[in-house]
Amino acid sequence: MAYQIRKAAVLGAGVMGAAIAAHLANVGIPSLLLDIVPANARDRDAIARGGLEKALKARPAAFYSRRGASLVTIGNIEDNLSDLAGVDWIIEAVVERLDIKQQLYSQIETVLHPGTIISSNTSGLPAHQLTEGRSPQFRRSFLITHFFNPVRYMRLLELVPDTQTDPALLSFMQQFATETLGKGVVVCKDTPNFIANRIGVYGFLSTIQRALAEGYTVSEVDAILGPSMGRPKSAVFRTADLSGLDTLAHVADNLYQNAPGDEQRETFRLPEVVRTMISKGMLGEKSGQGFYKRIKNPDGESTILELDLRTLEYVPQQKVRYNSIGAARNLDDPAQRMLTVLSGDDHASQLARETTADALIYAANRSAEIADDIAAIDDAMRWGFNFDLGSFEVWDLLLQHPEVLEKVMAGRPLPELVQRVRTQDPSTFYTGKPGQRQCFDFQSTSYKPLRTPNGSLSLTALKASNKVVRGNDSATLIDMGDGVACLEFHTKMNSIDEGIIEMLRYAVEEGTKQFRALVVGNEAPDFSAGANLFLVLMGARQGEWQMLENAINGLQQAHQLLKYSPIPIVAAPTGRALGGGCEIIMHCNHTRALAESYIGLVEVGVGVVPAGGGCKELLLRHGASLETQLARKTGGPFTPSRHAFEIIAIATVSTSAVEAQEYRFLRKTDAITVNRDLLLRDAKADAIRLAEAHESGQWQPAQPQQLLLPGPGARLVLEQQVDNLRQLGKVSEHDAVVAHHLARVLTGGDCSPITPANEQYVLDLEREAFLSLCGMEKTQERMQAVLMTGKPLRN
Repeated sequence: MAYQIRKAAVLGAGVMGAAIAAHLANVGIPSLLLDIVPANARDRDAIARGGLEKALKARPAAFYSRRGASLVTIGNIEDNLSDLAGVDWIIEAVVERLDIKQQLYSQIETVLHPGTIISSNTSGLPAHQLTEGRSPQFRRSFLITHFFNPVRYMRLLELVPDTQTDPALLSFMQQFATETLGKGVVVCKDTPNFIANRIGVYGFLSTIQRALAEGYTVSEVDAILGPSMGRPKSAVFRTADLSGLDTLAHVADNLYQNAPGDEQRETFRLPEVVRTMISKGMLGEKSGQGFYKRIKNPDGESTILELDLRTLEYVPQQKVRYNSIGAARNLDDPAQRMLTVLSGDDHASQLARETTADALIYAANRSAEIADDIAAIDDAMRWGFNFDLGSFEVWDLLLQHPEVLEKVMAGRPLPELVQRVRTQDPSTFYTGKPGQRQCFDFQSTSYKPLRTPNGSLSLTALKASNKVVRGNDSATLIDMGDGVACLEFHTKMNSIDEGIIEMLRYAVEEGTKQFRALVVGNEAPDFSAGANLFLVLMGARQGEWQMLENAINGLQQAHQLLKYSPIPIVAAPTGRALGGGCEIIMHCNHTRALAESYIGLVEVGVGVVPAGGGCKELLLRHGASLETQLARKTGGPFTPSRHAFEIIAIATVSTSAVEAQEYRFLRKTDAITVNRDLLLRDAKADAIRLAEAHESGQWQPAQPQQLLLPGPGARLVLEQQVDNLRQLGKVSEHDAVVAHHLARVLTGGDCSPITPANEQYVLDLEREAFLSLCGMEKTQERMQAVLMTGKPLRN
């Protein structure tokens, strides 16, 4: 049977159900959001309505844009049951009770249309129990689709087929979830709580038991087992608060009940301290208190307290200082951080070694029971818990450092699977160079290629295959094949420096002689954090004004080269693209953005204005071009200036690529990819399409534009608005100074509102304002604060 998903229904409008409907809307799929009819309620759709409203208010945002909510239609299961016959996918997301789910399935089956996909978002109930008593057609069309919370941001989607699930359906859902939903898909065996929660909850419970037995505090555990051990800052206890202690208890109880043969079953017996917390309503983030509690101080500031595990009273957090953690903190490579902590001799290293051994031994012993291969387990842990390394990647790290392995295991026997791998060549679970990676197959005792999404591209693999055209310490030009090259940045945070500007110029001036299209992208978490602020601050404090002016002018002209390139240039941003990073995107001919791209012109936060052409381009995108003004499409030249001012003056950053289109950092014609692994593939395809259009005469390089700007009168209007805010205490004096400079740039300085200005005129205004602000002490203080603390200073 050929499957397709054009419309869906989500049954259950709780946090997860509403978030699933929101993410379907994010990718353009309309859905019904249904729940039960509340007792004695006039509004029979009240529960579904409330779920949608909560999704709209969720932080971080569940929707790419609030406009996406129009794709969600609310209702109730009684009145709208027959509507399920008109959808392609029914997702059950009701309470985790087998009897309630089975009762709902019996209702669904009365209206089930042939070919409709049915799935459950259960976090742990086995598929064969869910489908017990259902018809063969139902069971062929059923599988578990376990999303992780928050649905939009957590990459992992666990698929668990029933014994009778149509193999073609499983294959379709793998591709659909990867390509359309942007998920990292892991196929799990039908065992209790599948892969991620089976391994992850065991790790949490073994950790809390050791913390209780050995006297570690909540903040100590999270400091030790956070980024220094390749995990997010939320580490252990904060992660539990975010997930909810009631959710944790449900998973633990389910495992204790349904995994009687697990040799670590007793670990899943929830500690009494957690039971007591749940009974007192201390559920974590959802109840305002869990292992941590945020309180408001009299001065309006907040303080976060931690729970004393012995007394269950909240106490101030203590500073956690250990030599091993301090040494690891300065290392960029997560593997090196972990080795540093694991090989230490302090109290932190002891806990790290004990909990690492617990988790690794358990993963190795459970692997064949819960997964088809080790890669599935590693993917689940990285995508489901944001770990830097999966369980078997950590095993490899230790196998390659036997002295650390010996300290971690502390005399405990190696699992049988690890002993088998040690007899292989190269005695690790993974082998091969980038692009040709293989993993150990515990079924055949051989190595097999790693699965990768269809057509995915790896710059690391291309570089390993001698595809580098030219490079320096800051950027590299790489041959992607088919006449397309990629310019990759690789400075810290991909901040823009002289090396990147040099390679931008080379890519356009020389690269265009060798290639028919270019992509600007990388494999880092962030596209670019903007200009190298440290170099700007040092130049300003040393009075190197000519150097700074030359640098800004060089950046402006490099961006102009991108815009007017004789061949198509496609930007491929992901993560943060701020300041100069945003300006690079805006000067490329086309953008293929990851949906999770956070784009903005944020220069006012450090006391300056965008000076790499960002003001100019945002004006043009809001209609300041002479052509648009003559067509009278904006209501006059002041409107584009006002819109651009409102966006730049408060350092607006989009919360998604869709929102970036609404702010016009991206064009409506720019494209969006939802899966990070496919971004470069799609960007290259866009580049090829534009190159072919160029060759057929359907694409032409950009032509210089003129702008019609409103002049001094409009500037006075904007300045008056800023001054009013300053008098009300809503902006600081220096905020007002920066805003006045920005208003001058965006309204065209002293230009006449009836005389067109060219692009270079606006670039000159940008550069003049930037240098003037750089010379001010308060701007320099703002720059220093961001460099020292990572946080903006309001002075």
